[in-house]
Amino acid sequence: MRFVVVLWTVLSVPLGLGAAAAQDLAKAKQEGHLVFYTSWGPGDADYVVKAFEKKYPPLKVETVRASSERTLTRLLNEHRAGTFLGDVVAVSGIQSGILKTKGVLDRYQSPEAVNFPVEWRDPDGYGTGLHQTIYVIGYNSQLVPPDAVPKSYDDLLQPRWKGQLGWDSEEYYLFGALLKARGKERGLDYWRRLAAQQINFRKGYTLISELVSAGEFPVAVSLYQHRVDEYAEKGAPLQWVAPNPLVGGDPNKISLLKNAPRPNAAKLFIDFMLSAEGQKLLQDKGRSPGRIGIGPKNPRLKGAKTFTLHVTAEEYEELGKEFNRIFKVQ
Repeated sequence: MRFVVVLWTVLSVPLGLGAAAAQDLAKAKQEGHLVFYTSWGPGDADYVVKAFEKKYPPLKVETVRASSERTLTRLLNEHRAGTFLGDVVAVSGIQSGILKTKGVLDRYQSPEAVNFPVEWRDPDGYGTGLHQTIYVIGYNSQLVPPDAVPKSYDDLLQPRWKGQLGWDSEEYYLFGALLKARGKERGLDYWRRLAAQQINFRKGYTLISELVSAGEFPVAVSLYQHRVDEYAEKGAPLQWVAPNPLVGGDPNKISLLKNAPRPNAAKLFIDFMLSAEGQKLLQDKGRSPGRIGIGPKNPRLKGAKTFTLHVTAEEYEELGKEFNRIFKVQ
């Protein structure tokens, strides 16, 4: 039996791997599977997981999907209870920073991390940015004439858009980014004027993308660029405009979880997602990968400069309070 296991391990190791890498791969395959916590949509998650499983049989990935906020809450609760179920997590940079501060993450410096900008790598080795979400103004191309398409955030203040705008009820990040870009006083003045436009608030950009496509409101204050492209490719009358500044989200980071039950499989998955192959998969789904030399899928974003906001957990909480004071969402 021992001979059979060793022979299977040797035959299943890709050619060209060094002895140490081959040994790590063998350990990962012996663990059999891994549990991956992510905020990605089901289509995106399934796409990359299937590619990983095809490359490294018989390894399987159990995907646990939820928003970044809910994933954060779940992992904090599991950590407090000493229940370590997951191996890898990929969430927004803000939530990743909170998980690091709370001791939920473990150090793992992937050999692939050197291929990413320094600012995308946690300086202490607790994660690397996979991709960046790009914020755009979304609109229904059947309801908004070409000459009326809002080209900037200030265009959303026009009287014609009063009561006609949709937005996410917890979009604290973009709120903070424009405060930073414009300066606090000018930024707050803008948000107060936008609040007077009687925003239709909903939770979740997938839902808002569907509602704009269906014509419930013709324009969204912001949507995710990759999600708009996804809907447009399916024939939905949904398009986007890149406003100035073009805000990019705090990069979605992938990290090893503390006390991961299957650490070798977890590290293999992290390496795969940071590899050129894994980054190309994210590019296929319309996201903007972080790996140097692999740009966004949409040619409209080639060479585009993004404004990125980096905030602490405490600063993010304060942004939420200010957002709710102005828009009276809660």
